Amino acid sequence: MKQIPPALIDSHFHLLAMQKKGVDIAEILKEMQSLNMQGIDIGIDGDDLAQRSALLASHPFIRLSAGIGPWGVASDQKPVLQQLDILASSLLQHDVCAIGEIGLDNHWGYGTKRSQQELCLLQMDLAEQMNLPVIIHTREADEEMASLLESRSFPRRGIMHCFQGSKELALLAVSKGMFISFAGPITYKANRQMREICKAIPLDHILLETDSPYLSPEPKRGRTNTPLHMVHIYEAVSSLLELDMDRLVLQMEANFSAFLN
Repeated sequence: MKQIPPALIDSHFHLLAMQKKGVDIAEILKEMQSLNMQGIDIGIDGDDLAQRSALLASHPFIRLSAGIGPWGVASDQKPVLQQLDILASSLLQHDVCAIGEIGLDNHWGYGTKRSQQELCLLQMDLAEQMNLPVIIHTREADEEMASLLESRSFPRRGIMHCFQGSKELALLAVSKGMFISFAGPITYKANRQMREICKAIPLDHILLETDSPYLSPEPKRGRTNTPLHMVHIYEAVSSLLELDMDRLVLQMEANFSAFLN
């Protein structure tokens, strides 16, 4: 196994989804703790926070977010207002660092574009009410997401996670105080445009993630992803930006701290 430098940060992963794919979550968390890693276990449903909070009760180096992604408007889901009531109630009982992931997804076509936008906006409102940042999912929805971002301010900032949109959308998000987070796809040889976008983003607005268990980086493609694969993403970005690994590690620590605080 490749030696992993200490203190890497995985700003976005899904423990419950990893568990469903057969990953030994207890072993992953133990290894992350030994490496002094930090990160955020990301919510995707309004009612998953209690289970995740219990799972991470003895792992304070992992923070929690909670939110309902665009899949929340799919036809097989509970009514949106019921989902939001469950989410709001759960947020009062558990500590989270952000609302998310929320957002828009035209690739899979959940519900309608309007219903996705309404769900996203309602949760942006909730984040503002709770004085929390947002973690945003956007896929093949650059125009619609740009409209949402332009429509409001984000005093607590946020993260555009696993960014695969346009340079224009990335720079708009940065102008709103957002961090742009890059995942495994930045290691893929075909993603020249994404690497160009990464180089165009101010260094203090970049975060890195695995989005585990999805999108394993190039050396691990075809396998279930975990936060222990972060080293490959760091190495790719270190080379891309011509930064020493130690400098990149320190910058990601500073950026992650800025997001949390």
